[in-house]
Amino acid sequence: MKVGGTPVRRAAEILAFTAVVCVISSFFPSNPGFLEGFFNPFVTLSLFIAVSYGTYYGFLCLAYGILGVALVIPLARSLLSGAGFALPEGWWADLGRRSALPLPVSILEIYILGIMRDALTRRDRTARERLITLSRDKGLLKRQVRALTTANRELEERISRQEDSITSLFSRIQVLGSLNLGKAIGAILEITARFLGATRCSIWAHQPEEKSLRFVAGIGERPEDSPAVLADEGTIEGWVVRNSSMFSVKMLLTNDALARMDAGRNILTMPILAGRRTWGVLNIEEMPFAKYNLYSERLLQVIMALAGPALERAIEFESVVRQEDVNPVTGLPSFQELYAMLALELARLAEEGGTLAVLIVELANFGDLAQRHGKPPTLGLLRDVARVIQEAAGAQARVFHYKGEAQLAVICPKLDADGTSLLSLTLLEKANSTEWSAGGERAHLELMLGFSNRSRAAQTADSLLAAAENLLEMQRV
Repeated sequence: MKVGGTPVRRAAEILAFTAVVCVISSFFPSNPGFLEGFFNPFVTLSLFIAVSYGTYYGFLCLAYGILGVALVIPLARSLLSGAGFALPEGWWADLGRRSALPLPVSILEIYILGIMRDALTRRDRTARERLITLSRDKGLLKRQVRALTTANRELEERISRQEDSITSLFSRIQVLGSLNLGKAIGAILEITARFLGATRCSIWAHQPEEKSLRFVAGIGERPEDSPAVLADEGTIEGWVVRNSSMFSVKMLLTNDALARMDAGRNILTMPILAGRRTWGVLNIEEMPFAKYNLYSERLLQVIMALAGPALERAIEFESVVRQEDVNPVTGLPSFQELYAMLALELARLAEEGGTLAVLIVELANFGDLAQRHGKPPTLGLLRDVARVIQEAAGAQARVFHYKGEAQLAVICPKLDADGTSLLSLTLLEKANSTEWSAGGERAHLELMLGFSNRSRAAQTADSLLAAAENLLEMQRV
């Protein structure tokens, strides 16, 4: 028997089962309704219905049985025997006598079993509802735990990074001062990936004359259909360049104009400032959801503010040097670039003020070394000397070739006379304590230094270089 269905269907099923029992009872005329004996199918069926469907359906089944035994079965027998539509004489009195005990007991049993069934059903329903509620609450708690775990992991990472974050950020910012635009751009992308967790980010350079932005470099795998050039009109990158303002994806909720420009590739977009102009943009295209917060936005602003001055110098250096050839062995710019950069620095200092030093380093035994080891290995020694000078003078120093083949020149911003003297002594000490080699053989270097400092606003590049040359010439005497 299938438990369930509508009340009408249940009533019909109970009627069908009762009818079957009535048919069976009609074959036992001497025991109407099975009221004699220990087993009564009508009572058994009523008890089973009460357990399956409840108290009311148990009583309904019993009522069907009483109706069948008291009325349907005798009328059917009377019709089949030809006596007509009439009840046998004394039929109800006989049934009443026989059912004096079984009927009340059956009613009591049906009531008790029905009550028990209804109580168990209610308890089961309550348990199921509670289980559903607990399952739903458990699902919600799981999502909350995952969110809290992610947030906790992010906070732990922030706390653990606090010990070395400043040192790490400082060391990476120093790379920006190398005057190599490619290295500077790579350092910015690395810093962004390291501190903001960006898995895909890119840098775009603005080209005002073409009204476009050109892809320069990026981290992470870019989609195959990613454009290499973007218009500065109708794109979020262009909006950031034109307004020199940071874009955050949450702005799409309140700015319909930005929402229309959105192409799904911008989470955080930051302008890259070089002096007073916007050179390009840094665009974060993918990052973990837990990393996207106000802390990351502020951190990105701090990074770009720290990187701005160094990036400006690298861009400026690139604009001056990229037009000329560099030495294929040393990789250093020539004297023409030195002169142009020195004039540019002096023009800036004339407006802003500050100090500047120029050093001329000469390898006095260049000829002997070239004759012994060959010219390319000796030029390689100059390259190594330039590396030592760069390390000692700092990231802002710029090393060039000078007029003579054996001469190097260094521009050191923000260095006064005392600092220049200290730097000269440091360089001579490093030159004497370093083991130099050319062509796999040990070489001894004889270095001479000449230097000069900007002492007045009207000082020119020629006067600075002449002063350094005079000091160098005095060492030859």
